[in-house]
Amino acid sequence: MTSNAHARLKSVGIFCLLFLFFICLTAEAQGQTIYEYKDESGAVVITDKPPDKKIKSIKKYEYKPEESPSPAPRSAGPEEKGLKFQQRGPGAMPPAAPEGLEKQRKKEYEKYQAEENSRREEAARQIEQEAMKPIPYSREGLKRQIELLDRAQKIRTGQEPLPDTKE
Repeated sequence: MTSNAHARLKSVGIFCLLFLFFICLTAEAQGQTIYEYKDESGAVVITDKPPDKKIKSIKKYEYKPEESPSPAPRSAGPEEKGLKFQQRGPGAMPPAAPEGLEKQRKKEYEKYQAEENSRREEAARQIEQEAMKPIPYSREGLKRQIELLDRAQKIRTGQEPLPDTKE
């Protein structure tokens, strides 16, 4: 047997094992019987239908779903283990109920957006004030003013990040 044929046979065998493994997984979930046998040509056949009576070596795998699985034991909560939750910040809110969680997230996002917009507006206003300072007329000065006004507009629309503020 050549090495090429050996490699091909090995990969087919691995494929069959993986296929059988996945079949077994799905069979376990549904609860059924799987049959494995070799047909007349010597090929391995894996099916859920019983083969003919003339096939001699049949491997039969039966899988049944568990009968009403018992619930997993509940693990002790942090309070039962003696741990305490530490709230963040002076006015930390308790966790919201699941139905109000989306509303709370939306409100926080809107607040964040408003703060971000006000920071962008302030940064753009400062850049525009810098651009409007009186300077002697020159080509470079005019070009700088136009660049500053364009930058202010990009900051205002969110196309450019906020400049670093030094405090």
